[in-house]
Amino acid sequence: MNQIIYIVSLGYALGLLSISYLIIHPDKPDRNLSETTIIDFSKTISSSWQIVNDGVMGGVSRSSFKSHEDGYAVFSGTLSLKNNGGFASVRAQSRQAADLSAFDGLAIQAMGDGKVYCIRLRTIQNGRGTWYTYEARFQTTAGEWGTYLVPYTAFKPEFRGSRLRGVPNLNPNAIIEIGFMIQDKQEGDFRLAIKELNGFKN
Repeated sequence: MNQIIYIVSLGYALGLLSISYLIIHPDKPDRNLSETTIIDFSKTISSSWQIVNDGVMGGVSRSSFKSHEDGYAVFSGTLSLKNNGGFASVRAQSRQAADLSAFDGLAIQAMGDGKVYCIRLRTIQNGRGTWYTYEARFQTTAGEWGTYLVPYTAFKPEFRGSRLRGVPNLNPNAIIEIGFMIQDKQEGDFRLAIKELNGFKN
């Protein structure tokens, strides 16, 4: 039996949706889990997202984040390894920390190009944002829409591409930033279309 989690959607807490779009979505019929929409990319404003590429370190990669008329957003561009570069990213910061601890992880409804992407989270610890992010990778299937389930246990602390030791595991009760990145020397054009970011509960 499909289940609906009756909790407040956190897209508003992230400052990415207007209050009229706080819609609770039922469980998808092909999986025995329940989902709740965090960000509906057909309604989010692309200007709320910030592009950060390897130009901050001298690289020449390019990317953009745009709304599509068919009801999703597209993160696309060209990844270059010149000048020791090799990453492109987009991120959005919350007006206040969002508590996503009601979920077991995040479900990304997306269509990729066969490349590997990262979803990145930044949290509040000891009253301030962490200087590192928690990252988890997901392998896309070229030209096909799919739902990529990323449990919280898959997120690892990283800084500038390096895994960190001696820092706490992800605590999803104070998320201040969500973003997507492509890296790992995947040179060339890329395109990731995203419909929804959901929280899932097993």
